Amino acid sequence: MKLGTKLTLSLSLIIIVVLSGYGYFHILSRRDILLRKMKAEVRSIGRTLKVSLEKISLPREMEYVQELIDSVEEDEKTLGIIVYHPGKNLIFKSNSLEGDIEPYWDLIKRSIQEDLPYEELGVYKKVPIFSYTFPIKDRRGRNIGGVSILQRTSFVEDDIKKAEWSILITILIMIGGTLALVHFSARKWITEPISQLMGGIKNMAKGNLQTRIELKRGDELSELGHAFNQMAGDLKEAQDRIIEEAETKLKLERDLRQSEKLATIGQLASGLAHEIGTPLNIISGRVELAKRKLDDKEGVQKNLDIVIQQTERITKIIQRLLGFVRKKKPEQRNFNITALLETTLDFLDHEIQKQKVKVVRETEDHLPSVMGDPDQLQQVFLNIVLNAIQSMSGGGTLHLSASTKVTSKEGLEDGQRRYVEVKVQDTGMGMEREVMDNIFNPFFTTKEKDKGTGLGLTVSQGIVQDHEGWIELESEIGKGSLFKIYLPSYQS
Repeated sequence: MKLGTKLTLSLSLIIIVVLSGYGYFHILSRRDILLRKMKAEVRSIGRTLKVSLEKISLPREMEYVQELIDSVEEDEKTLGIIVYHPGKNLIFKSNSLEGDIEPYWDLIKRSIQEDLPYEELGVYKKVPIFSYTFPIKDRRGRNIGGVSILQRTSFVEDDIKKAEWSILITILIMIGGTLALVHFSARKWITEPISQLMGGIKNMAKGNLQTRIELKRGDELSELGHAFNQMAGDLKEAQDRIIEEAETKLKLERDLRQSEKLATIGQLASGLAHEIGTPLNIISGRVELAKRKLDDKEGVQKNLDIVIQQTERITKIIQRLLGFVRKKKPEQRNFNITALLETTLDFLDHEIQKQKVKVVRETEDHLPSVMGDPDQLQQVFLNIVLNAIQSMSGGGTLHLSASTKVTSKEGLEDGQRRYVEVKVQDTGMGMEREVMDNIFNPFFTTKEKDKGTGLGLTVSQGIVQDHEGWIELESEIGKGSLFKIYLPSYQS
């Protein structure tokens, strides 16, 4: 439930309770006023009767008394009048009073004895009435009789009901108008501003840091909107700085990888010279043979075919070298890791033969492909395999394997997926713990001066991490080292 709705309901409940209480007490007050008015009218009639009756002689003017009673009874509100003279035992009453009047007779006697007026609410023949009883005196101040006026209260009840309905309708109109005002105010001053804030927060959560909220009302919500705009501006500035720093970092990493790539090419130069020198020697020899046997068309054709083959071989080697050296943006494509490993071994064939290293290959059947940049990943394998070869200066065995493994990144229990695991294991001298802890740090190297930059493994680790993978290292002095490269397998 929204805050504006909650506030509207809460205020509405309070308003209903307050106005209902006000209406209830107003009705009680109105009822009391009407009853007082009725009693005042009856007392006024009583005073008039008292003055008239005290100025006459009851026994001699009985007809006048009856006429006086009848004239007062003509008022539709008056049910009847009873006049009692105990000395002469005379009772005068209205013609409308038929039946038992004993209770009012007794009330008149008690009023005479106690010399006090009495007011009571009661029922006469199922008709609700108000009775006003008072004593009358002679000229000497002695009580000579008493009068009881019976007034219908139905007229008062009708007036009370009309007043109740009038008050009820007024209260309902007031409640409806107040609720409408509260609802409109809550919507305008609370619900709509909060909705704007929520919309701004959702837009910001989607990455739109250009979102701004315009609340110019001078209250707390306006201050909150201003704080939101300030936060959005600060986040936008921070985002721009992060993007700029990331781009700068990415450029530095690319330059670093390019530098390491060029350093690696320097180490591969001698091997490439050997690779290119062999087909050049063959071409030179075949050309000499062709010149000597120009008349032998079949021999010349055979020699020319061999020259073409060796030329294509040289072209292929040069293209691989240029593709490896040429600086370009990383690309993402689906490729076979086994073929990439074979190409890497081809590059390093001269170094392998020079160090007298035996290569053992183990590749899993139906190995899934990998999504990424093959040139960058080839740089990783070149660095790691070349380091493994150079660690076996006296010869040894290089184990190169590729298989699939279901695991999680960095050893987490959740988020498991299928990875291609490439293992590069040598039988070289191994590494100490201190070397293993720093092997991936920039410019850290165990090679002699001018034979290593200390950037190869740093760059390799960055490339693998860019491909959502990681590198693990195991090593023991005297037994060699094992590098494990994990790359997410491609799933169509």
